[in-house]
Amino acid sequence: MSDPESGEVTGSHRQQSDASPAQLESIAGVFRELFNLLEQYAPVWYTEEHRGRAVEALRALEESRQLAKARAARSQKAG
Repeated sequence: MSDPESGEVTGSHRQQSDASPAQLESIAGVFRELFNLLEQYAPVWYTEEHRGRAVEALRALEESRQLAKARAARSQKAG
């Protein structure tokens, strides 16, 4: 389980997600929307550290989304 306050993530959450491309797309879209709101309104508590972590999370979501799409395409070709 992850602890959002400490930034710690257990090993089970570091493994590749079994989420479908559609699920990852939805998750990434919601996260992008929240990120954009933070960037637009820049609340006083939104630090550079928060921003850096959010940018890294967006990058990781995009990579996962691309991997899931590639896996789905390979499984369609095989089946």
